[in-house]
Amino acid sequence: LETPSPHLALARALDAPTGRPDFAPRPKPTPPVDRRPRELPVTGVERWVRDPYATYARYVLRLKPLDRPGQSADALLRGQAIHKALERFVNDWPHALPDDTGERINALLIEELVGAGFDTPAMARETPLAANSARWLAGFEAARRARGIDILTEQRAALDMVRPGGAFRLTAKIDRVELSATGAAILDFKTGAPPGKDEVKVGFAPQLTLTGAILAAVGVGDAGPVEAEELTYVRVIGRRKPGEIKTPGSGAEAAALSQAAFEGLCARIDRFDDAATPYLSWVAPKYMGNLGGNYDHLARVWEWMVVGGETEASE
Repeated sequence: LETPSPHLALARALDAPTGRPDFAPRPKPTPPVDRRPRELPVTGVERWVRDPYATYARYVLRLKPLDRPGQSADALLRGQAIHKALERFVNDWPHALPDDTGERINALLIEELVGAGFDTPAMARETPLAANSARWLAGFEAARRARGIDILTEQRAALDMVRPGGAFRLTAKIDRVELSATGAAILDFKTGAPPGKDEVKVGFAPQLTLTGAILAAVGVGDAGPVEAEELTYVRVIGRRKPGEIKTPGSGAEAAALSQAAFEGLCARIDRFDDAATPYLSWVAPKYMGNLGGNYDHLARVWEWMVVGGETEASE
């Protein structure tokens, strides 16, 4: 074997690591209180609970993530198309349903998917999914209407809160509210997996519960304040299992969960109005789900959590 030159041996020695690498620590930014957000949507609160650093990056540093080159937007466009098709169907048939409900929903789904830019090869996949979804949604709509309800779709609502540290506004864009004689059902339509009931109960998924708190305080549309009597995720899949319904709260439980979420938000606002409270990264790794990713590189999550082995966090 050829003996390495002294210069090559020296270069290799310089490149060889010595001792333990100095990994970046978990970031703990503490921006001035007057720079911290005073308005968040309910979905933003969900991110704040699980990953405060992402809230810091988005609303304090005002960094907006860009789509990765070549990243497919099919999932987002599909979700938007389904939402729009269901909104149009409800607007066309707010009370009694037509005899051909499934066919009408299917036609709207196809129209919205094509309008969203799905080309012929993509529609070869989407057409049977739409047909399966439409059949399932026809049964879903029939069951919901049998309860004697008034339906509001794509509603916006806001709750202005007065806290010791100043005013705070909570906003919501609600897929669907069903008003009955006894209360309101709040529905969120998804194409991906919804959070589990435990996540909702312990406060890691407060989208529906905080929406319930807004309705209890100020109402929605022309309706006055109304208690939540049902919190439901509706997942539209279109495959062998065409859809599923998950209801983390119903009856008195829905109102209680909404009140608990509101109280938790008040406590969180007050805690972050203390200048010493940091915006930690990945407070609840177990419950990050699809919320992780946008700012993980900025927080150097791989370095301190995966390689460095730091896992504990507290607020």
